[in-house]
Amino acid sequence: MKKALRHAFPWLATILLMVCMGLRATPDEAGNPSSAEAILSRADDIKIVDFQGFGRLLDDLATHDAKLAPADHWKLRFLQGWRYTWVGDYENGRKALEEVADEATDNVLRFRAMATLINLLGVGHRYQEAFVRLNQLQDLMPSIRDRKARFQGLGEASQLLSSAGQYEQAAAYAREMMENPAPGRTICVGAQHLLRAEREANRLKTLDPMYLRAMEVCDTTGNDVFADTMRADIAAFHLRQGRPAEAVKILTDSRDRLRALNYPALLTEYDATLAQAYLKLGDVANARRFALSAVAGSIKDEFTDPQRTGYSVLYEVERRLGNAPAALAYHEKYMEADKGYLNDVSARSLAFQIVDQQLLARKAEVDALNKQNEILRLTGALDRKEVETGRLYIVVLLASLGAIGWLLLWLRRSQLRFMKLARRDGLTGICNREHFVEQAQRVLAYGARSDRGACLILFDLDHFKAVNDTFGHAVGDEVLKRGVDVCRRALHACDVFGRLGGEEFAVLLPDCSPAQARARAEQLRLSIAATSATQALPTLAVTASFGIAGTMQCGFELHRLLVVADAALYRAKRAGRNCVFMGDTGDIPDSPYLSEARG
Repeated sequence: MKKALRHAFPWLATILLMVCMGLRATPDEAGNPSSAEAILSRADDIKIVDFQGFGRLLDDLATHDAKLAPADHWKLRFLQGWRYTWVGDYENGRKALEEVADEATDNVLRFRAMATLINLLGVGHRYQEAFVRLNQLQDLMPSIRDRKARFQGLGEASQLLSSAGQYEQAAAYAREMMENPAPGRTICVGAQHLLRAEREANRLKTLDPMYLRAMEVCDTTGNDVFADTMRADIAAFHLRQGRPAEAVKILTDSRDRLRALNYPALLTEYDATLAQAYLKLGDVANARRFALSAVAGSIKDEFTDPQRTGYSVLYEVERRLGNAPAALAYHEKYMEADKGYLNDVSARSLAFQIVDQQLLARKAEVDALNKQNEILRLTGALDRKEVETGRLYIVVLLASLGAIGWLLLWLRRSQLRFMKLARRDGLTGICNREHFVEQAQRVLAYGARSDRGACLILFDLDHFKAVNDTFGHAVGDEVLKRGVDVCRRALHACDVFGRLGGEEFAVLLPDCSPAQARARAEQLRLSIAATSATQALPTLAVTASFGIAGTMQCGFELHRLLVVADAALYRAKRAGRNCVFMGDTGDIPDSPYLSEARG
């Protein structure tokens, strides 16, 4: 009896110590296998509100991983993957979460691992893999009765869909989170996802008081990350509405607390918005400080929105201070970051479309197999004569399906070919008038939203009618093609180049000032004048006259830009041709675009 008590006392003392230390005992220390499950549940509960304590619990359990039951091992592996993801160790996080998602026997744990893996793959720009996992998660979702796990899955699905521009589905998932929060949860997380989706979709015209109430709920329940993310969105909304002082107040009041959360991605978002707000307020010192912080805190070797915003603000600060070399250097970095970010946005949308098409193709294959199996089952029940007849029918059916499939493929290829032909000028290969207008309006709409100017260049070849009349239309066509080739080599990939008709062409230069547009137009003019018109007639010189209009004077309406640029082009013609004129909105003569613009 005494010997039993001597053995029992250390066990009881260990249990008491485990309780006092917040359930930090390991299975070996406690002598009770069920304590591992309790420690894992405790770690799962505090992983956001007490990240340091969460990490200590995992480290204690990891030393005894080999002794854990399979269910506890997979739970530990999942939490380790979550921890790696939180601190930015994406490679180890991905490996751990993929093991759980693919090998664990518990569907709820697999579902949670998939949800976390979706977040990780999205952050790591592995979008196609993320959408594949999202489809697996959506397939598993109807069988998940655990409300906490379902809540997490809805949140990750909402974020990924929103990043790919699927705002309707993202908002639907966020509203479901708000209407059916998991036990212990509130509207906090769902409201944050809904606010982000509405803002990124540019549908946030007024600030619903519901978001402010949800942010207060986040604060009171210890969900600091979601509260601060909502503050970032609300600050960005105020900045877009022309209230930079309110944006600064919201972010500076919570920035110091955010630094303690060890969440660098959100901190760089704060700093980028603060840099923009201070720049609008004229405080270049703080604008530079926060822009540098946003750039420094961005993920290495990746292009993010805070990074490109930081470079944009640094360029503007140096430009205002008259430091031209530094401004130019920052502008080059901004252009690189902006191109990378836009490519990343396109990659998300493309990945969604690819995975969606793959799913449709697999579904079609399954449906085809099901139908084929049904045909085989029915033919098996017939006698020999009916079997022979059925086989003949199947051959005919398959031949018909093959013919239909070939016809559909041919029609699809024809459709794609016709779409390409409809968008391109048949002679020069550049945008035709309709496609140029469509592309230019899209670029101008983006420039209006992002407050980045653009310039429109109109030009046509001088005395082109005389070339046609003297040398014939074949030479005229060669002159047009050579002129277009010269311009193509001088234009950037983001410029929109189109033929409006005859010998008249247009170039829309995004993110371009009037001075830069004039320099670009001079470059085009000199290039055209320095190039022989054709190989057959090397002495035939061709020149062009140019007119320029900028959004700084004319706004972002394409019709207005066309009218002003056309007026400048006419002035260049009257001034003797082979020159460049800037548009003047105060003196717009009659032009082919005037009636259209007024209408």
